[in-house]
Amino acid sequence: METELRRRRTNLFTLGGGVIAFGVWSMLKTYLYMLVDPIPLTLEVPEEYRKAALVVAYGLVTFFLLIDLGLRLYVGLSARAEGIGQKKGKAYIVLAVLMLIVNIASWLAYLFTYDYKGGDAALVDYVVSLVVDLTSIVLLAQLIYNAVLVRRLSRQLEG
Repeated sequence: METELRRRRTNLFTLGGGVIAFGVWSMLKTYLYMLVDPIPLTLEVPEEYRKAALVVAYGLVTFFLLIDLGLRLYVGLSARAEGIGQKKGKAYIVLAVLMLIVNIASWLAYLFTYDYKGGDAALVDYVVSLVVDLTSIVLLAQLIYNAVLVRRLSRQLEG
């Protein structure tokens, strides 16, 4: 049972790093998309306010990306800490479950609302995005599973 606990803690430590990496990747991917395809202003904005509107739009995107990165850092660092044997509360597991639910909903929405008229390059980008997002979903599910097992095995060994 101790060997199983060590293995699950190692998994938890590694999966925590993966959650952090996906947070960084999400931020980088969004900025790369914005570099290639800038945010279009669909609202009627007078020309003198156009630059200010773009700054606000990019600022809002950055704000939400930083929130996402902060949440992923919290979950990832908490999982890594529990993976090396530190006691952590349940909050990061609850947050991981919420993130998993949001990721699944987002993935399904992207899967069923994509417009397939973009040609081969757009289809490749679509499939790659689906696979990467699915990997993130599996990563979160594995993190939750290993966190629960670490706690269960720890309780069994203690008493």
